[in-house]
Amino acid sequence: LCGVNIPNQAAEHYYLLTDDMSQVDPSWPVIEDSSRCVYVRPEGGGLMLGLFEWEGATWNAKQIPETFSFGEIEPDWDRMAPYLEKAMEIVPSVVNVGVKKFFCGPESFTPDNGPIVGEAPELLNYYVAAGLNSIGILTGGGIGKILAEWIHKGHAPNDVD
Repeated sequence: LCGVNIPNQAAEHYYLLTDDMSQVDPSWPVIEDSSRCVYVRPEGGGLMLGLFEWEGATWNAKQIPETFSFGEIEPDWDRMAPYLEKAMEIVPSVVNVGVKKFFCGPESFTPDNGPIVGEAPELLNYYVAAGLNSIGILTGGGIGKILAEWIHKGHAPNDVD
């Protein structure tokens, strides 16, 4: 709409929602274990185990349908089983509770898996923070601070590459 091009590609993103677990406290923090490609957080009385793959599967590489805003993709249980098993290693009690939902939906990823942060080259004073690859919940505060300083001072902070 404004002429800014942000190179994102939709890829399959998975998370598992457990049934309620009495020992879960909704105030627990989000934890991430990148060696197991998982993040874990409280969700609706149970836990959410968000999964990442080293080589993710793209979704609609040519073009996202104009009418699509949010939806589900049929999950590939066989491909994701090893990731689920590794996720359950850090939360063993999940093995003993039911699965409320195994969700698969498109999430935005950049070609190099890094975020795109800063002023858009196509439009002066137009700043972006995109391609956070579902880690916005972990990085949003820091990226917001960096962008605020950048906008206020007119240049990127010294420690931003």
